[in-house]
Parts: sequence; structure tokens; C-alpha cells
Amino acid sequence: ISTMRIRAFRLHLGMYLGGYISQDIFNATFTYFVVFVLGGSVTIASGMMGSMAFAQLVAVACFIPLILWIQPAPSYRLACSLYIAGIFGFLWLYHFKLANVALLLYVPVLIAGLGRGGLNFIPWNIYNYIADVDEIVTGERREGIFAGVMMFTRKTTMSVAVVLVGLILDWGGFVAHASAQSQTTRTTIVALLVAG
Repeated sequence: ISTMRIRAFRLHLGMYLGGYISQDIFNATFTYFVVFVLGGSVTIASGMMGSMAFAQLVAVACFIPLILWIQPAPSYRLACSLYIAGIFGFLWLYHFKLANVALLLYVPVLIAGLGRGGLNFIPWNIYNYIADVDEIVTGERREGIFAGVMMFTRKTTMSVAVVLVGLILDWGGFVAHASAQSQTTRTTIVALLVAG
């Protein structure tokens, strides 16, 4: 039973960190993507992030009953699929270089936002079960330890992810305060957004 609890906690931590680290990388590169790759503005990028936050809020409201209906694992897979579909939408916009990109940008932003809402909500929803099962088996209340490990790991990986994004952009030739970036830098930004 102890091995099963450890495996369940590791799986949960992997779901939690995987979802959040991908979002950290996205947050660190999205404005660069809009401004330097798609030729938009910081205002457009900011508006898109606001739209994504709204979609995340709607997604949480949708994932609450969905988890009860189809269980957490399929719900998590759906959230991942939506987020990945949104990311591929950004890649599609980059590849086809369409006019009026500000309007078209709403489609992948809202789809990715729905996925992000699920990625944020589902690990915290199932976290309660892990602490409860641990208490049933051990007779000890250790939910604070679980939460502490999750938050410490989250903050550490977030800072590492953001630093790595900066280093990769620097390696890709990013020039601070420039009005345009080289093709190599733009390719690096797209690669970070999609692969991250």
C-alpha cells in the first residue's frame, strides 16, 4: 500500500507540474510570439491573455461536473487535448501568416484557455483524495506535508522554467528593446511556445 501511495502521489505531482510548467513557458513566450512572430502589439497580447483567463474560468465551471461524470483521468486527457489543440492553432497561424491575425488569434486562445482551466483545476481536485487515503492508511493527518511538497516543487520548477526560457531566447539571438527580431529568433520563439 505504501508503494501505491507513493506512486499515486508521484503521478499526481507529475500531472500538476506538467500542466503548470507548460503554462509557465507559454506565459513567458506568448507576448514575444504575438509581437515578434505574428506582428501584433503588446496590447493585443495582453487582451488575448485576458481572454484566455476568462476561458479558464469557464473551463473550471465545465470541468467540475465533467469530472463527476467521466472521472478525473479522461477529464485530464480532454484538458491536455484542448490545450495542445490551441497550441497547434498558434503554430497554424504562424505557418500560414494570415492577415487580420488579431481576430483569428481568439480561436486558439480560447481553445487553449479551456484546456488550461482543466489543467489547473483537475490536479487540485484529486489532491484531496491522496491526503484522505494517506490518512486512512496511516492514521496521520499529513495533508500539509503533501501541499508543502507540491508548492515548493511548483515554485522551484516555475523559476527554473522562466530562467530557461530567457536563456534559450538569448541563445536564439533575442535582442532586447529591438523592434524586430531575426528569423532564427522568431523560430526559437515558436519552438518554445509549441514544444514547451
